[in-house]
Amino acid sequence: MTTATALPLDEPRASLAIWTGFALMCIALFMSVLDVQIVLTALPTMQRGLHIGEDAMSWIQTSYLTAEVISIPLSGLLTRALSLRGCLVLAVAGFTLASAACGFSDGFAMLIVARTVQGLFGGVIIPCVFSAVFLLFGPRDEPLATGLAGVMAMLAPTLGPWLGGWLTVHAGWPWLFFINLVPGIVAVAGMIRLLPREAGDPALLRRLDQAGLILLALAMTGIEIGLKEAPLAGWTAPHTLVPGTVGLIALGGFVWRCLRAAAPLVDPLALADWRVALGTGCNAVLGATLYGSTYLMVLFLGLVRGLDALAIGQTVILTGAAQLVTAPVAVWAEKRVPALPYCLAGFALFGLGCWTDTWLTPDSGFAALFWPQVLRGAALMVCILGTTRLALGHLAQDAVANASGLFNLARNLGGALGIALIDSLLYGQTPQRVTAIIAALKHGDVVVAAALHLPIDDFQAMHDLPLDADTKALLQPLITHLALSQSINMVWAVLAAACVIPVVACAVPLLRKPAQPAT
Repeated sequence: MTTATALPLDEPRASLAIWTGFALMCIALFMSVLDVQIVLTALPTMQRGLHIGEDAMSWIQTSYLTAEVISIPLSGLLTRALSLRGCLVLAVAGFTLASAACGFSDGFAMLIVARTVQGLFGGVIIPCVFSAVFLLFGPRDEPLATGLAGVMAMLAPTLGPWLGGWLTVHAGWPWLFFINLVPGIVAVAGMIRLLPREAGDPALLRRLDQAGLILLALAMTGIEIGLKEAPLAGWTAPHTLVPGTVGLIALGGFVWRCLRAAAPLVDPLALADWRVALGTGCNAVLGATLYGSTYLMVLFLGLVRGLDALAIGQTVILTGAAQLVTAPVAVWAEKRVPALPYCLAGFALFGLGCWTDTWLTPDSGFAALFWPQVLRGAALMVCILGTTRLALGHLAQDAVANASGLFNLARNLGGALGIALIDSLLYGQTPQRVTAIIAALKHGDVVVAAALHLPIDDFQAMHDLPLDADTKALLQPLITHLALSQSINMVWAVLAAACVIPVVACAVPLLRKPAQPAT
């Protein structure tokens, strides 16, 4: 007979000052998570305002995600070296100052630099806040603290697209960043006053693997530049080949360094556990498909449908709303279904949500976009909970920290590289599709003419005649929008296919060991 271990009734509870300081941490957490999504709906507006090409605007998103990939592994060392209070005050202050620099940017280069710095500090905030749950609270207060941080982490991406659209339309895109200033200043001042003053150990900073950090930064930057340059320059052009090769070599060097260094940024030995490896790999796919699908939806609504930022936000928020509504069911099911089939079901549903968007046309409106977004939103919490439990749920407490670092790193890594790959596919395919549509029109293809809403009788009578300047000006945007929507449909199919990878990967252990599910 077993009995549940009761929590001691005389265990000291966290003070009001600790709870207030933690609430300010959660505000900072909300800001850092919000800034991943808040800019998405404004990307077409920012692209026009900054006078940059459509293929360059994703740098505004990927620079932040890439910087987070670099800084997330540093959070544990910085917490021990500077103390929790010192680390969070530094991170939130840096994030706030970088937000101001983003808002005051008068050019694309300045914005990308400021956005990168913002991501470097933002990447430290998220793991530090979740570490604070265990450092500041006892077992009786931990569930409430975890719930508060979890709600903030979930609410931010839900509200981000709509809030970003509203601010862009009513105040201008710089306010996507200025909105962080007052909460950031309040959070810094409050944490300085309220959080426990504990001594850090700055000497630990000497253990920072600087070579590994440089290699990781070179790897991420080189691979992304290669993927971005490929559509315009070609895969074998020096502009693509040189940075891409440098990035891949640096990535190999980073892995080698992690295996050999005494204190590596991340310890890949945690991946020797097949469940950690599988869960972390699934999380990388989740990052690519989650951030990629939202980015792709914004491109369709902004560049094909021509909607403003607010209308884009009002459409894209459906995914977050579906996630929020279905979260209680996902949590209930997660406690009753083994990790492998649970994770498999989540990715199958997310993949279905991507596949149902592969038939979009330039005329597809809210009704056509509703159910695919609901499917992806309902699947999202299942994927998050499933991958987390699969990778971390079976580990001893002293092994969680290292595996958790790898796990969180994988999602942002997948997101940054996924968006870069989407750009490469999208802007590499669209010019070819434009050429194919023009050729089809010249050959009298009635199906293509109907897709462009051309009067069929007039088209059949005039398709082989030279076009005047007014007709060319009328047809050009129609052809571009049709070609872009076809390319977007192709990328939706790629995202759906990517979801098949974790589905198959989770199915293999189930088929081999049906009696030993992961828990």
